[in-house]
Formats: sequence, structure tokens, C-alpha cells
Amino acid sequence: MDAKLNEESGVFIARREFDAATCERIIRLAGDGWERSQVDDSEGGEIEDKGLRESDIFWTKERWLTDMLFPYMESYNEVSGLKYEISGVETLQLTRYGVGGFYGFHVDGFSNHLWSVGGKIRKISMTIQLNEDYEGGEFEVIRCREGELEVETLDKDMGSMVLFPSCLEHRVKPVTDGVRYSLVAWFLGPPLR
Repeated sequence: MDAKLNEESGVFIARREFDAATCERIIRLAGDGWERSQVDDSEGGEIEDKGLRESDIFWTKERWLTDMLFPYMESYNEVSGLKYEISGVETLQLTRYGVGGFYGFHVDGFSNHLWSVGGKIRKISMTIQLNEDYEGGEFEVIRCREGELEVETLDKDMGSMVLFPSCLEHRVKPVTDGVRYSLVAWFLGPPLR
């Protein structure tokens, strides 16, 4: 495994961990089931989120996929020193970014009771790069280094995996050519005390 942990940001990268056939199998799960990304509005409905995000998504609960990802999360949880109590994973999200598609800086969750859903919060986020035949679309995280905030751009090799604390701010820059595919998982547990 070609992997490294950035001890300053808590970001773990495993390069080319999944082969092309596995990445293609994951992309094919969506078939024609793609839908525009949505966010909840304050009145309980759903609205398109063109200000923060422009992408298509597909949700999957494929057991073989969850079973494949869980050991990576467990290893990261140990090696990173986080040692979070993890009790499950949300439904997995396939994401497709066409030309102009992006996801602005955001966090996936905070480790407090205010972000709790069903008594659980997102603790560890995972993104798997499913292709590399596109331009733009870089995955970036903000980290603090020697008291200064800086943006770290991560490799976009097909089959590479990134794991990080869900409270870490990150984004996908606009795609300028082609289509970017990724798989996202959020591992859950009780709020920190």
C-alpha cells in the first residue's frame, strides 16, 4: 500500500488502492439513477444547492462495498490516533461532477450534540477517486500549519482513497473538462463528551 498520514491535518491518503475494474463497477452502480444534489431548506423541503454545490448524486447501500471500506476506516482510526467510537456508516454516496461541477468549502459534521442525527454524528469521512480522465476538480483540504491556514491539494489518481476527520474543511474545485466520479462514506458514532 502506497499510503501516508499527514500528522498536521489528520488526512490519510492511500494511492491507487482500488483497481480500474473495481472503480468502474462502483460507477456502474448508479446506472441511470443519478439525481441533482439537494439540501434541506429550513421548512423541511429540498432545494437545489447551486451556491455551494453543483453535482449529481446516487445513494447506495451495497453490502460488498461497505464491507470493503470498513477495514480501511478502522485502520485509519487507529493509526491517526483518533480512536473514535464508530458504530456504523451512512448510506454511501456516489458523486458525479460534470464541467463546471464543484463543491465549495464545507465540513461534513462537527463532533457535538447539535449535529447529532439519531444520536450519532459523522466522525470520519472517506472519499475514493473513481477516475482521473478529467481536468480541474481537485480535492482540497484546509489545514493549519505553524499557526497559518493553508490549502492542501490532494492527488487525483484513480483508485486513491482519502480519509479525514469529518470536521475538517474541504472542497472539490470546479471541473473544467470531462467528468469526475467519486464515492463518499461517512462513519458514525455517538457525539464526543
